Amino acid sequence: MTDSTDWQDLIQKHLDGLTSEEEAAALSDQIVSNEAVRLDYLKAARLHGALGDETLELGEEPIPFPRVEPKKTTRINSLVWPRQLAAAIVAGIFVGLTGLGVVWAVNSPRIEARFVPVADSSFESMSGAVPIGFPTEFGRWSGDPAEVIVDADGNHQLRFLKTANVTGKPGGGAAACNVFQLIDLSSLQQQWDTENSEDQFTLELSANFRREVAPTDAELPKSRLTITIQLYQAEPDSIGKAWPNITREAVALSNKALRLAPGESSTLSASCLLDSEANLALISVNANSGSGAATPADLGGYYVDDVQLTAIKQPALPVRFVK
Repeated sequence: MTDSTDWQDLIQKHLDGLTSEEEAAALSDQIVSNEAVRLDYLKAARLHGALGDETLELGEEPIPFPRVEPKKTTRINSLVWPRQLAAAIVAGIFVGLTGLGVVWAVNSPRIEARFVPVADSSFESMSGAVPIGFPTEFGRWSGDPAEVIVDADGNHQLRFLKTANVTGKPGGGAAACNVFQLIDLSSLQQQWDTENSEDQFTLELSANFRREVAPTDAELPKSRLTITIQLYQAEPDSIGKAWPNITREAVALSNKALRLAPGESSTLSASCLLDSEANLALISVNANSGSGAATPADLGGYYVDDVQLTAIKQPALPVRFVK
């Protein structure tokens, strides 16, 4: 590889599984030593997952974005699993690869938590069809075909109806039914003065999912439910206009997924670090057919309720490196 190597093209080639051993090794060196290439790789990996079904498939752990001190002599031996590698790099696995250990303080710091308002978090003031399309303003659920129903006990719940392409663009994926809401983070950032604080801030999104028996069950053997939180520094109406390519610009993101058998229910949560640059969060609850199909599929038996967003503030734990 030479200085003229187009790392963007090589990154895309690797994410498609087409790099040679020599190319993978060269890219590995650049990811470790070159911050620009490392960030390009992470953004490309996120987009690679997002384009698959309009939900972000980056594994089950939240992915922070710390600054990593490059070490020219360090090499990652394999780039076979690009998404896992991205998570490992960003989580600071370089430390382990260079023969160092990490010792975290074990004191019990004071932790403060508060709920971040989610409009219609339990859907109690909603009924009927959810507005179709991407939200353009704060405090409004919208997305793919879904509806709010009232059960026998009078509880309101969101039911996912059909997978679709929320942008309506020809050729887009239609493997998931996604329902979104934009959350304003500016007041939270100001109240906690996150820009000047030495504390660590986390946002945790949770929701209760359940699945009922439906006529389409036999057609959905790989279906799953997901919850996603993404943080941006952007205007609310700009997110939908650039979706899903806007995920390249996300300040942070995280998602979790699970599979439920008919009759089962579970609470699912995902969390990510709250960067002081983020002025809004895009949250979503999703039902995915698991087929990867580009054509819509009926769902019917998937429900969600009690969507909660919690902000957590705690002192940043000191870290010291030891041989």
